[in-house]
Amino acid sequence: MVDELVADIRGAARRFRRNGAIVALSGGIDSTVCVALAARALGPKRVKGITLPDQESSGETAGLAQLAAESAGVEFLAKDITPVLDALGAYRDRLAVVQRIDPDFDPARGDAFSVEFVPATGEGDRIQSFALNVVRGGKSTHHRLGGRDFLTIMAATNQKQRVRTLMTYRIADEENLIVVGTSNRLEIDQGFFVKFGDGCGEAFPLRWLLKSQVYDVAEYLGVPEEIRCRPPTTDTFSAPQSQEEYFYGTSTEMGDALWLAWRKSEPVEQVAQRLGFTATDVEKFFGLYERRAQYAAYLTEMITPE
Repeated sequence: MVDELVADIRGAARRFRRNGAIVALSGGIDSTVCVALAARALGPKRVKGITLPDQESSGETAGLAQLAAESAGVEFLAKDITPVLDALGAYRDRLAVVQRIDPDFDPARGDAFSVEFVPATGEGDRIQSFALNVVRGGKSTHHRLGGRDFLTIMAATNQKQRVRTLMTYRIADEENLIVVGTSNRLEIDQGFFVKFGDGCGEAFPLRWLLKSQVYDVAEYLGVPEEIRCRPPTTDTFSAPQSQEEYFYGTSTEMGDALWLAWRKSEPVEQVAQRLGFTATDVEKFFGLYERRAQYAAYLTEMITPE
């Protein structure tokens, strides 16, 4: 499998007649595996790793991104995108929504927020939704989030990924490099990426791998344990947040299993019994995957080979 992933990157560089590759590093497992694969494919001297944190990024991000680059033996770059996002109004527009919902919210006092997916499992007819999570003094308060407020926060947040891609391609174009996309199979097939943001790239080596399989490849490649043991995070909002809370609603392993069951059209009752869910909960997840697949269909046109 690793040989095939390496060949995918090497083939893209040859097809586009590029001298090497650049990978945007978040300090997470996906981007770390991608930079390690790119170094194998093209040689470490032909690969760059770049991290693009902003004022809301975790304090660990830059350090883990540098560790990822060093472990692969590639050149490491770091650029703070806070001034760009500030000029675009990304922080201001989101803050206006948060303060309308919670008038006492004050980031200068240390208040933080995130957006969370609420799978609504185990509670009958409740519907899946999104919530605004406000963290103040170590305590969380959740507010129902919908309509224009949700769209405004997400539109401003998506600017982070688009600015990162803009800056990554600035270097890629100048140095004749391909951009290696870091999205895995579940992210692509469920639309968990930003169009014209992290959905851009000339090679997507993780396109066919589930998240749990990415961890298997990481172990084989010798990715530093500090990165392999780090829980998958979004590193998107001012409050710390896992990918489970933001998008999937389940653990990595359970999400992989549920999604595969849906893809294989397994009977709901059979899946519920095997995974320890109620049939109603499985139906909710299957319906969610169906809706996400429809939404992601046009997004994947730039990723899925002909």
